[in-house]
Amino acid sequence: MFRRLLALMLGTTMALAANAAEFEGIGVFETLNKPWFITALYADYDATPGERQLRMEIKVLEDKITARKFRQLWLEVMAVGQSQAAMKSLQRDFDAFASVIQGPLRTGDHLVLEQRGDHVAVSLNYSDHAQLSAEFLPTLVKTLTARIAPIPELKRGLTGKLSAQEKRELLNQFDSTEPSLRRIAQTSRWLRQSDVQISTL
Repeated sequence: MFRRLLALMLGTTMALAANAAEFEGIGVFETLNKPWFITALYADYDATPGERQLRMEIKVLEDKITARKFRQLWLEVMAVGQSQAAMKSLQRDFDAFASVIQGPLRTGDHLVLEQRGDHVAVSLNYSDHAQLSAEFLPTLVKTLTARIAPIPELKRGLTGKLSAQEKRELLNQFDSTEPSLRRIAQTSRWLRQSDVQISTL
């Protein structure tokens, strides 16, 4: 009973947060026809006059994605269309983003990057794990949706170019898996592991 209630509360909290922003699109992050993540994009146009506050939700599809593989996948995406100088300026943020993953990701794990005023918060399975600069998420979204995008199908989804049926199927797939309470507790301990690593640098 408690497990079901907590899962309902978590789901309701995330739904309310998503509903506060406008849905932009949803697509699949895949390489060589292998799907890794479902990615949904939201934007709040009322948060800051003349600007949009972005929120990207990532649901893991593949089981047991190692921390090294996660880093490699996103580094290859970020490197497309970015100059060496731009990549260097993003290095600290990227390292903080990648360091959230302290063990293999499991199917249903839920990552969220959300602009909150002067920073971007990164959460994993409903716990905040990192703060990045405010520019990181807009840069990532711009890269994923650029004219020459690293993953054309993901760009198509994030820019709202999917058919109604494709969008509905992806949303259903996104909502169909959630991390268990045991998994939520397990990944929350990664935050402490990350703190230990940072303190020993």
